[in-house]
Amino acid sequence: MNDHLYQQQRHHLLNHPLFSWPGLGVWSFYFLLKIGAGVFGYIELNLLWNIVLFFFLVIPIQPRSLKIARQLIAIIAAVILFYQETSLPPFSRLVDQWQLVSSFSVVYLVELIGRFIAIEAIAVFLVAMIVFAYLRKIIRMTALTLVLLVIYPVLPQFAPAPIYTSPSAQVTSAPMLAIQRGSGDPDAILTRFYAQQSQIRLSPPSVANPNFDILILNVCSLSWQDLQQFDLLDHPLWAQADIMLSNFYTGSSYSGPATLRLLQASCGHVPHRQLFEPEGECMMNEQLAALGFAAEIRMNHSGAFDNFLRQIRELGGMQDAQVVSPEQFPIAMSGFDQAPIRADSAIFTDWLDTLGATPKFTFYNTMSLHDGNRLSGFRGNSMASYRTRAKTLLDDTLQLFQDIEASGRNVLVVMVPEHGSGLQGDRMQLPGMREIPTPELTHVPVLFKLFGEGVAGAGLDVAGSAGMGAAGSSAESAGMGAAGSGTRAHELVQIGHATGPSAIAEVIYEIIRQQPFTGGSYRPAEIAGAVNETLPVLENDRVIMLNVEGQFLLQINNGEWRPYNR
Repeated sequence: MNDHLYQQQRHHLLNHPLFSWPGLGVWSFYFLLKIGAGVFGYIELNLLWNIVLFFFLVIPIQPRSLKIARQLIAIIAAVILFYQETSLPPFSRLVDQWQLVSSFSVVYLVELIGRFIAIEAIAVFLVAMIVFAYLRKIIRMTALTLVLLVIYPVLPQFAPAPIYTSPSAQVTSAPMLAIQRGSGDPDAILTRFYAQQSQIRLSPPSVANPNFDILILNVCSLSWQDLQQFDLLDHPLWAQADIMLSNFYTGSSYSGPATLRLLQASCGHVPHRQLFEPEGECMMNEQLAALGFAAEIRMNHSGAFDNFLRQIRELGGMQDAQVVSPEQFPIAMSGFDQAPIRADSAIFTDWLDTLGATPKFTFYNTMSLHDGNRLSGFRGNSMASYRTRAKTLLDDTLQLFQDIEASGRNVLVVMVPEHGSGLQGDRMQLPGMREIPTPELTHVPVLFKLFGEGVAGAGLDVAGSAGMGAAGSSAESAGMGAAGSGTRAHELVQIGHATGPSAIAEVIYEIIRQQPFTGGSYRPAEIAGAVNETLPVLENDRVIMLNVEGQFLLQINNGEWRPYNR
């Protein structure tokens, strides 16, 4: 009798709600999948909040309505928690960009969705579900999940291999603006950087007759990463350069801000918000206009997207520039927003044919490489067509160089990409997205090429400059030597230390100062030796990346600094 009473009391006690904790059920799959992703470095598992969610799900409650409410709350919490652990930008940042995203073509949006939902990821997910469904019959998954959460801090971590490694660069001996990183505190470093950059004020010499034209080729979506990914590092165009900035950072990964930094290059780097409140003395075009250059704007698109044309006119100091309509040129492709993109080659030819006696400063922006563009007759998406489009642009630019050479005109061509395409993507951004101004997106090749009578001997000057030869750089380390197929012998001068947009103004003004066509001589190596080093600081609206002792740190919405994990 006593034994029977004991068994009744034991049964009653064990079935009391206090001890009847339910299992996780399919929620175990959610936790186990995230634990696996965390171990392999694809997410940063927030251990505390995952344990809180775990116990929130297993605490026993009786009313069915409360159980349903708990499941709904848990689903919302689980989605938010997982999104935060992926290191993607805050969801509010995506909402802020909705106006621009909504203008994308349906075809491009479908392509972007396809990148987000990779076939490999779906396959892994399905296999994991099958394994989970089998094992849950023989293993208590709730207990296994709890054990793995508890021991997670001591589990081995297997970070994925980096998808891109920036080519190495040997720093040239060049003046530095006392870049002091101090204690390594990111906020202090950034404050000192802004203060140092605010002191930079560049201006060209007072030359009565510069006697040459300047063409800036502002290319959307072309970086060192893109050249490496699509096997274009050895394109013959690069060997034609006189000077190359092989460790140049644009300062932003969006077209508008990156272009404004270029056009405002007579001053140092400013915080993102100050780009839209520029100082007049920072405008490179206005300083060149004072020397007699006539300003001109050319594009192979309308400039309507994100008010690009209006921004460069009103905020880039080109209010008085003549705008050449692109509508007269043949259509080469359709843009990511279905707008027509014109042929670069036709615009290059027209530009050269219309040069006159007055020296001209032409700003040309091309969107031929923008993600989402579609070539007529090309079978495949925009990512598949990128190499074809990029090679065509580089070929057209090389042909332009040959045409300028044949024309005998005095011309300085400066090729400056806005940013890269980002088609490799990383753990923080989908391929093609540029919300975070990563080093891979903003690390671009910049070249200078001077044409004209009397410049042919510049190569001999460079080769004979003691201690001022081209430094090893990303271009050379990738196989881009100085030898090329050009019409004149020269040695490529590469500036390997970190530079930013102000280096563009420095080089242009130094070339003007050397007066290569009015009795002076063109000495690229001397110019390279005068270009200052600039700490890589990369910014979009409320997003900053800062290089601290070789490690890039990320700050979003003025939050905490954290390492940028590729």
